[in-house]
Amino acid sequence: MPIRVLVVDDHALFREMMLHALEEEEDLQVVGEAADGVSALEACLRLLPDVCLLDLEMPGMNGVEVTRHLVRSCPGTKIVVLTAYDEDRWIYELVQAGATGYLLKEAPLAEVVRAIRVAWSGESLIDPRVAHKILRMLAGLTSGQVRGPNLQPPPECARLEALTEREVEVLGLVGRGLNNKELSERLVIGETTVKTHVANIMGKLGFRDRIEMVLFAVKAGLV
Repeated sequence: MPIRVLVVDDHALFREMMLHALEEEEDLQVVGEAADGVSALEACLRLLPDVCLLDLEMPGMNGVEVTRHLVRSCPGTKIVVLTAYDEDRWIYELVQAGATGYLLKEAPLAEVVRAIRVAWSGESLIDPRVAHKILRMLAGLTSGQVRGPNLQPPPECARLEALTEREVEVLGLVGRGLNNKELSERLVIGETTVKTHVANIMGKLGFRDRIEMVLFAVKAGLV
């Protein structure tokens, strides 16, 4: 089955260009489009896309607000933000809100397509320039310089007790940025087994996505 994608952007020309480009990919199916946040929410509730390719700054309701609503109302939809902005405040708010990927609009089309596929597989793809800012944010979290209600886990030791020794090892490697293939090679286990470990960790500790796993691993001192 193709990955069903909803494209949301208030610039008609950019939206049309993206629609045509994605329709050229055999494993992607564009199921709808929207030009603002409210229409995006309505479309997601109606179409239940696998991935929402979402602009950040739009009239009425911005991408952060849309992401917050979608995480609650359409938990099965992965959100990849595609924007011209890489400001720290946007990145911080989107990580809190639950976005799966974050790319700048100047990224090559192949990278956008890859981000959609990666998001649907349960992983995250973030523009390297944005990733650098996230690493700085993580450093602030570990030193206590950054505060955020959704980024403050309960006492880590108590929560880690719910994991097996192997799951703690996997969590630490995810915190270092390894994807499933790299985890498989490092631990000398199959990718299916890796996915099982990741799913178990997310279920036991209540994570929405791998970004939350990374944040927790850093706070827990596993990285």
